[in-house]
Amino acid sequence: MISKAKERDLQELSILIFKYTETCPLRLPTPSLKKVIHAFQKCLDTGVIFKAERKERIVGLLALYEGEFWYSHSKFLADMAYFVEPSSRSSRFASHLLKSAKEYATMRDLPLLMGVTHGGDVARKDHFYARHGMDRIGGIYCRGM
Repeated sequence: MISKAKERDLQELSILIFKYTETCPLRLPTPSLKKVIHAFQKCLDTGVIFKAERKERIVGLLALYEGEFWYSHSKFLADMAYFVEPSSRSSRFASHLLKSAKEYATMRDLPLLMGVTHGGDVARKDHFYARHGMDRIGGIYCRGM
């Protein structure tokens, strides 16, 4: 089931970020629970967090924040965090979370920007976004992680 997260969900949502960093092929810095909760609170204030639940347990999330393009006053919605637990990836949770984000962006009349930042299986993720009607506009490159 997909629904909008509430403030009371922030602790459980934050635990997923620890799982996210553990499953990333790059060695990411250890998350700070306090910083993650603070960032999620900002998402709730300016955007939305969608959560995927299975048997009353949160197994996925898509956190969106509202921002402005650096060169314009035009606004957009962008993903801050998008993750589904490995044990729940055979479900359609990732697709349902993205569908909810697209509907929310349409309702707000804002473009939706989604990134591939995990580093693993990038081609599959590119194909996933293309299948869901999104256009590739660039990439993220890293040195020193």
